[in-house]
Amino acid sequence: MLILQKNSFNIKDKITNIGFAISLSLIILVFLYIPIIFGLFGIKQINPLVMVLMPSLIMLPTLCISMYYAGKPGSLLHKFKLRKLHYSHVLISLVSAVLWLIVTGNIMRIYHKLLSLNGIKLDPPEIEKILQTSDSASLFLICFGVIVLAPISEELIFRRFIFGFLAPRYGFIVALLLTSAAFALVHFSLYSLPALFLLGIAFQLIYLKFGSLYPAILMHAFSNAIAVSVLLFI
Repeated sequence: MLILQKNSFNIKDKITNIGFAISLSLIILVFLYIPIIFGLFGIKQINPLVMVLMPSLIMLPTLCISMYYAGKPGSLLHKFKLRKLHYSHVLISLVSAVLWLIVTGNIMRIYHKLLSLNGIKLDPPEIEKILQTSDSASLFLICFGVIVLAPISEELIFRRFIFGFLAPRYGFIVALLLTSAAFALVHFSLYSLPALFLLGIAFQLIYLKFGSLYPAILMHAFSNAIAVSVLLFI
């Protein structure tokens, strides 16, 4: 049974509404305006560290600062719905990540086989090449961005604010599908699109199940850590 029931999401909740507006602005800035600006200035060769770390380094501090001053004074943890971290969340999130990656892995095999049968070949995400060609110092920073910063910033934006804004207006199912689709699309990877969409659903469900964003962040972090480990060592 889900802990965060429908009445937990208020259409007039000021924090959620402000957070949604800020989140949407950040997505447009990071994934649309900045690439356009780079293109206008002819910046084609972007340092891999910048490419991986920039989204989180822009989104996370901006979100924290703006939400600190949003609404009535109060704890950021409360505004972000980072509630009651239990040691059990770590184990549950790890097991959920492993099981869900097995499911998505099989679906991805079917997806790429169908594409291959239709003569479509997609290049792997750029992050694979970046991970495999980085030196030790760069690799550490990239892994920190992928495993720590990205899960925190993306879960705050998509699960906490975008879903929180959509749910009371369009219902849980529509909000779940729209949020997961947006999460998959902003990664700009047709190669991994089904996996990203399914992972978005899983992160949302674990957030709703426990009534806290901690398990979703942990599951996201474990999923990324496993994926990075597979790319580097297998």
